[in-house]
Amino acid sequence: MKKRWMTGWLILLVCFCAIVAAGAEGFPKGDWAFNHAPEESVLLVREDGTAVFQGKEYTWETEEEFLHLTDAEGTKTSLRYRTEDGKTLLYLPAEYTRAEDVPGEGLLGAWIGKESEGSNYIFRGDGMFLEDGTFTGTYQIDAEAGTVLLHYIRYFDDTLVYFRVEGNDTLKVEYPWPLVERQETP
Repeated sequence: MKKRWMTGWLILLVCFCAIVAAGAEGFPKGDWAFNHAPEESVLLVREDGTAVFQGKEYTWETEEEFLHLTDAEGTKTSLRYRTEDGKTLLYLPAEYTRAEDVPGEGLLGAWIGKESEGSNYIFRGDGMFLEDGTFTGTYQIDAEAGTVLLHYIRYFDDTLVYFRVEGNDTLKVEYPWPLVERQETP
């Protein structure tokens, strides 16, 4: 009986170690591009702890669902990521300001992108949204998780976006972009 008990604990210990080791892998190493531009490197993650993100050199480490990048000056950038079924999503941050001529509170209302000209969202009280004046659908907010699930009518799959409203005039969004291994230019 004691031998079976020891064997059972040993099996559990080995399984636990395997799970911890698998989780410690972090962000997949390699040269990554967005799926819509597979020949343009956006993120290179090397085994030696260095990385290149959008053309700039960093050191990297992972923690849970974040890839932490630190540049030579010590400035840190944290990017959320998710890897499931061999697919990796990289969540890129963007900031929006509330359009003054469209009233709203919380996520509801119109938002204009600070960095990207033409980037905008409109979230209506009836559960409909409009993105960039073209893409429409319905949305569901999970305020506790800080997410909004966008159900596009066409063009895109349903998309889980992380968001935070600061004050009532700033919207910070982390939007997922599918990554593929960078392909050589033909």
